[in-house]
Amino acid sequence: MKKSLSQMNNKELGQYLSENRNDEDKFSQALELLITRKKENFKYPPPSEIDREEIEEIFQAKLNQKQ
Repeated sequence: MKKSLSQMNNKELGQYLSENRNDEDKFSQALELLITRKKENFKYPPPSEIDREEIEEIFQAKLNQKQ
């Protein structure tokens, strides 16, 4: 039984896109889902828009989470 698009991880979606690159409907549905996932994971603006102290705080918080 095949997984639905929403059940696929990003790697599987990439493979699906490659396999269905000539099917406009399947390709656009998978690409839209993949793009949506990337937007959901966005947490911080680019470093060029953050001052140095804020970047250091972000890194320190991430390091503390790993400990």
